[in-house]
Amino acid sequence: MVKLMRLTIDCILWKGWLPLAAWLFCSYNTGESVRPATIRDLYHKANRLFRLPNPTDATDSVALATFEQVIDLAAKHGNVPDTLLFFTHVNKGILLEVQASYAQAIEAYLQAHRIKQRNRNWSDSLLYDVSEHTGTTYYHLNNFDSASYFLLQAEMLAQRFPGVPEKERLYNDLGVLYYENGNYLQSRNYFTHALEIINKNPERDASWVVNIENNIAASCYKLGLYQQAIAIYQTLCSQKVFTSQIFLNMGLAYKAMGNYQQALHWFHRVNATTLPRVYNELAHTHLLRNNTDSAQHFLNRFEPAVLAGTTKTNSIYYGMHHLYEGEVLLKRERYDAALREIQQAIIIFSGHYNNPDPLTNPVSFTGTFTSFRLFDALYKKATLFETLYSVQKKEIHLQTALATYNSAIALLRYIEKSYDTDDAKLFLKNNNQQVHQQAVQLCLQLHDLHPRAGYAQQAFVLAERNKASVMFGGLAEKSFRKLPGIDPALIQQERNIKYNIARISIRGDQTTDSARLAALAGEKATFEIQLAQVQHAIEQNSVYYQHKYNDAYPRPDSIQQYLNAQQAVISFYATGNALQVFVITKNDFKQTRIDSFPVLKQAITQWLTALQNTESGRRFKGGPWGEQIYRHLIKPVQALAGNKFEWTIIPDNILYYLPFESLPAADGPNARLLLETNEISYQFGARFFVTQAARTQAPPAVFSTLAMAPFSQSGMQYPHPHYDYMQQLPASAKEIAGLAGKSFTGEEATKEAFLQHLQQYPVVHLATHAIADTGNSAASFITFYPATQQPAQDALYLEELYGLNMENTRLMIISACETGNGHLVNSEGVLSISRGFAYAGCASVVNSLWKADDEATAAILHRFHIYLQKGYTKSKALRQAKLDYLHSDAVNRSPDYWAHLLLTGDTQPLVKTPASYWYLPVIGVMMTALAVMLMILRKRRKKST
Repeated sequence: MVKLMRLTIDCILWKGWLPLAAWLFCSYNTGESVRPATIRDLYHKANRLFRLPNPTDATDSVALATFEQVIDLAAKHGNVPDTLLFFTHVNKGILLEVQASYAQAIEAYLQAHRIKQRNRNWSDSLLYDVSEHTGTTYYHLNNFDSASYFLLQAEMLAQRFPGVPEKERLYNDLGVLYYENGNYLQSRNYFTHALEIINKNPERDASWVVNIENNIAASCYKLGLYQQAIAIYQTLCSQKVFTSQIFLNMGLAYKAMGNYQQALHWFHRVNATTLPRVYNELAHTHLLRNNTDSAQHFLNRFEPAVLAGTTKTNSIYYGMHHLYEGEVLLKRERYDAALREIQQAIIIFSGHYNNPDPLTNPVSFTGTFTSFRLFDALYKKATLFETLYSVQKKEIHLQTALATYNSAIALLRYIEKSYDTDDAKLFLKNNNQQVHQQAVQLCLQLHDLHPRAGYAQQAFVLAERNKASVMFGGLAEKSFRKLPGIDPALIQQERNIKYNIARISIRGDQTTDSARLAALAGEKATFEIQLAQVQHAIEQNSVYYQHKYNDAYPRPDSIQQYLNAQQAVISFYATGNALQVFVITKNDFKQTRIDSFPVLKQAITQWLTALQNTESGRRFKGGPWGEQIYRHLIKPVQALAGNKFEWTIIPDNILYYLPFESLPAADGPNARLLLETNEISYQFGARFFVTQAARTQAPPAVFSTLAMAPFSQSGMQYPHPHYDYMQQLPASAKEIAGLAGKSFTGEEATKEAFLQHLQQYPVVHLATHAIADTGNSAASFITFYPATQQPAQDALYLEELYGLNMENTRLMIISACETGNGHLVNSEGVLSISRGFAYAGCASVVNSLWKADDEATAAILHRFHIYLQKGYTKSKALRQAKLDYLHSDAVNRSPDYWAHLLLTGDTQPLVKTPASYWYLPVIGVMMTALAVMLMILRKRRKKST
């Protein structure tokens, strides 16, 4: 019956169209001119069909044909207003887009763009709808560069013209684009914002709501929030809309969780006629269950289903098909065929690269929008070449595997830099550590084959390019923002948005109410979208863009030029069960591997436990563990570093928490400590070392300190839901006593005073409490005097630190407990308060790793200031202060009392060493001797006369 009605309607429409078509045919053949009014009437007829509340394929076809006749008549006879032509091309493009004729749709949209460009007096708001549709259509063609360009242009127009309609479509499309890029945090933000816009409309389309909630759930499962995603899917199932898509996504979530049985259950409920890509996912799930035959069975069904389907299948899913085919062939040890399939997937995912030779890779990604699927394919190809080498022992396979890893890592770095928030970058980094580790191991495998070919140096560079990359990128971008041509208003706007995001995070830490947390999450998402918009605007400066995406890393030889004869840079990198050690000295570069890293980690854990159990009168019980760490860690380092006195440690993994100077420097129970044999400092990465060494800063004109000790006089209640009392720190007043500069104690030591005076002093010293939240780094904070009794006003939170400008601060001393502690992110380091100060631009930081003795800390830091004022380097001053304490008459002198204080960053002195006039006495003696000789000669002359 429905089919009969549809045929009847089509027949009526066709009969109505015949007279018009006949008239147009006659007008063309007679050569008669057509009046503009006639063309306008034709346009209005097409427009009425276009705007029908319930259009059909037939009405759309007639509308499209009529719009095309309008365009043809206008081209032949002219004298048609540009406004009519503009909307004709836009509507034509939309109809072609509905038909999946994407290339023709884009041409129509671009023609509308050209008409607008020649009418510069028209409002730019007209381009919003065109740009949004152009971007969406390019996305359907997997042309992500152009899709990104036009969608971001539409977003900027939406900011300029807040009244433009259907912004939910734009935000959904941008969410899809971010999802494709692997930025699942930002994609969720955009989907959520689109949903908020829809829900404000009382006549909202229920199917649109389901579609966007489905997208939100997809972002959640990619973020590892599996239960949250599944809960959304289960709610959506009852809506009976887009059921196959929801079933597919439900299966993907269960597959990501490793629950393959449930994944298969949901995949089998998908209508493969409308979503043939489900066969790819069925195949991959069976492959994960090591059921190769079933995987091949479902892969074989994909292409016939696509050909039989009624809708066009995105080429991305062909790419996934090739990738899974490659994995099946790999299981069957058909390596060459597997490589060809994976190479085809790389070509499809790239969009800019078309070399079918598996020995080649895409090498440049700057200026392009890239799908995260491309990274997955490159990584899979690299591991396949490693497998091929293990079978055939052809070195070309190792070389190609390394080149492919390098391509994957370059892509990963580009993607990381393109993300707008540190949260997104850290999520990306934490989930892709393995590619760096395998690349480093492969380099060292090649180094074993060719010891003089520079592979160990390559391994060092690969390891270091991953160290603290998020923080280094943030600091670099801050400096690039000073480039000429960048609107200062944008910089201020960015700073304000980051401040608001930090404040929302603080408020979220103060509540457990679910409704309030949801509201704050919505606010944060809105600000993160605004942040992305501002950062995209800043990137319009081409010089800034080039600097931001430049990817240069120091090699060992570039580090050596900044080393003196007594220095050694010691970089560690964990690769699975091994710890790689790289040692750079003035004239040498050496590398070694420490096996059984898990055993070493256990010993370090026990050592740290002993250090952190500080108790007066209690004997330090870390001896056996210290001896074990010496044999497995320190002794190999000493063998490589030789007799170098100054060590700069670049840690990794658990070593971020380890104070090396606390360890024994030799075998035996009575061995001296590294504190006594070496001067040790720490760095976040080799790039920080080179950057700071190259930037030789003159010592400040005056050595002055901003010092604060809010709890020197008494302990007190604190306005925090979990930490409601701060103990007195009686020795903190003595710790900062007598320092040149400005000191605040007790009720004067407020957060407001700190922020007011921060940039006026080269040295800042905070003797207070700090809370390190290892489960939620954003909840970590430093305490000041609770003048307002409001947590956000009386404490300085970690995320607030990122927004401070501390480029004039040469040294930050935070004697507060646990300021070096926090959540550890793979190769980024510990998300600690001390890292926050470094991120703010501070050149060097002295922090505390654990809750240490108040009196011991005060005594050490008091001596530290004395040596700084004598012109000692920072590392030498801290070492000497610790040695003074170690050799003092203090009752407790074991490492747990002094090893908690570490120096990270620049070690240059803060006071110019007084000029030495040692030569003056020598000259005086020489002058005296000369005078005596002259007197003797004169006497002799007189006698002879």
